[in-house]
Amino acid sequence: MKLTILGAASPRFPLLLHSLLNRTELLFDTIHLYDIDTQKLALLDRTLLTRILASHRNTIRIVLCKTLEEALEGADYVFSSIRVGGQEQRIADELTAMRCSQIGQETVGVGGFFLALRTIPVVLQQVRLLEKVAPKATLINFTNPSGLVTQAVHSLTGFRKIIGICDAPQMVATYASEIYGCDAEDVLLHYYGINHLGWVYGMQLKGKEMLGDLIDTKLPLFFEKEPFYQDLESHIRKTRTIPNEYLYYYEHTKTIVENQKKSPLSRAQTIKILDEELYKALGAGTVDALDAFNHYMDARNGSYMALESGRDRSLPVFSLLEQHNANGYDAIALDVLSSVMGISKKPLILNIPNNGFDPALADDDVIEVSTLPRDGWFAPIGTASALHPSSRALLMQMKSYERKVIEAVASQSERNAIEALGMHPFVGADAASLYDCMRTGR
Repeated sequence: MKLTILGAASPRFPLLLHSLLNRTELLFDTIHLYDIDTQKLALLDRTLLTRILASHRNTIRIVLCKTLEEALEGADYVFSSIRVGGQEQRIADELTAMRCSQIGQETVGVGGFFLALRTIPVVLQQVRLLEKVAPKATLINFTNPSGLVTQAVHSLTGFRKIIGICDAPQMVATYASEIYGCDAEDVLLHYYGINHLGWVYGMQLKGKEMLGDLIDTKLPLFFEKEPFYQDLESHIRKTRTIPNEYLYYYEHTKTIVENQKKSPLSRAQTIKILDEELYKALGAGTVDALDAFNHYMDARNGSYMALESGRDRSLPVFSLLEQHNANGYDAIALDVLSSVMGISKKPLILNIPNNGFDPALADDDVIEVSTLPRDGWFAPIGTASALHPSSRALLMQMKSYERKVIEAVASQSERNAIEALGMHPFVGADAASLYDCMRTGR
């Protein structure tokens, strides 16, 4: 079987490789890697990837592909994690958004909007090539904005074997397992929404419903795990749900804009510096490759949401070779592989078509929802009506926005793009001026 990784020069890939080597049920002789940044990919290969393989004493072979077609041809499974425009364009989006008095973020608001406009056409080209050279392949998508990209593939192509993944929803299970002293695998979440806008409305620990207990008696412990959730306490108590962490951007929009404007560096600028330091250290060879990567991950994880919320995070020291996060993005990607291959029956939160789960949506509307493997694919579990009315209203507004973004991409119409932008709750009637502001930088 052929496994292909698109965007393999990303610092995320070493974690995926390590996790794959730990999964004895997933047997691949080779992994084919592709990235447009061939120099960084080659550097990772001869330093960090070699070090990981040696640590696992594994015979798996890494193949660096020179072209996208070479990478995709004959693939059985493709994992996609690309960033069109790189960190440089992400920085431009964030800084320009802030100058236009909007949130600077790569997946929500105006930043996510322009990322979608750039990314969807590239992904559609990749999918068309995949249909040609590997028509039976399964595409596991982590390319942001993940839900919108997955929706666009469903809406604009005939390709159906695509699954969108995100690790954010499952972090609630990780924290709950630590609070209640059980394994993360013992926590079953009932979750519904769209990517980066969803809610845990049920949580079972070894079959017993415990979300009410978490909300009523354990919230302080939950906040210790993720301090910025304290600012969402009123929403949690009102809706009796635990929202996806990205709801912070919707609930505290003005505060985030103010915090971002006061910060000397944007999130993307911070990540770019960390990335450059990692690759510089790997290239110099003056420190152990694993030590360099562990230091990088500590700094990256510690900075997440700190700028936006003004709250520090307290996390355990990262060690790649000791890493086993059952709910990390790498674990979720491999769980999807295991399920599609008929090995695992594990419940997963995925981005898949609605197919009747929520009667208020079309069948081909992609939702992010708790699922179980069924007939070689995935079926939603739970009930869409469990969300609070205010949550459902926001969800429906954002789903309409997503449909209009995809219409704008398909039509290549600036008018449709501006109309789509105006449907976002951060924007409203000022869409045309904001669109022009983002285009011109002023």
